[in-house]
Amino acid sequence: MRVGMRTAGAVGAAAAAAVALLAGNGTSTAGERAADGVPPRAAAPGGRAGPDGAAHAAPGGAASRRAADGPHGVDGTDSTAHAADRQPFQQPFLVREDQFSPANAFIRPDAITYDQARVPAGAGITVARRATRHGTTVWLRVRGLLPDRTYGAHVHTRPCGGRPGDAGPHYQHRRAPRQPSTDPRYANPRNEVWLDVTTDSAGRGSAVSRHGWTFRPGGAGSVVLHERATRTGQGHAGAAGARLGCFTVPLSGG
Repeated sequence: MRVGMRTAGAVGAAAAAAVALLAGNGTSTAGERAADGVPPRAAAPGGRAGPDGAAHAAPGGAASRRAADGPHGVDGTDSTAHAADRQPFQQPFLVREDQFSPANAFIRPDAITYDQARVPAGAGITVARRATRHGTTVWLRVRGLLPDRTYGAHVHTRPCGGRPGDAGPHYQHRRAPRQPSTDPRYANPRNEVWLDVTTDSAGRGSAVSRHGWTFRPGGAGSVVLHERATRTGQGHAGAAGARLGCFTVPLSGG
């Protein structure tokens, strides 16, 4: 995995853990919340994962944003499954981490908070994705949010912008004729990527969603945090209240 660094922070273990999880070391299914913390068998900072070679800890274990966009480990070895699983528009693994900043920051951040009371500036977010020809797994981890609270979270179609609506509607594998959709035939955790997350007493939480399909090229550009858990009934399916924060992640490539 190629690792890029921005500002300092102890987050290398989260990136390594995400790759370990997406390589098959977790058991969560679509829409299921994963327990908070480092997923099983993750590499410790400065170390390596188990014999499956799924993850390598980043040198020094420090950075508040790390990217794992390619099939190679930090030592240059192939850490993915088989070459046949690679898609022409997606590398198998992608990991992004950042800290939330206001939309009016001098340089617009990738992670934007629209409501600092509920998504404080400086709170952290990690999004990881594994794509093969057989399906997609997306993992979300947050830290520094309000404690003991459920946030709705979904993959959206466009990158974040200065306004909450700039990220567009939810990504849908089978697109509803009308957008945004509240029809449960389309707005459901099987056709969309729902990552609702409940924080612990320290404001940390994580979730995993697995699907038997892959994103359309350029069709999925961000993960949005909402004010409440996602609803499912007719006429309000997929609704989760106001958009509190947004993280630009090229989940489906360019």
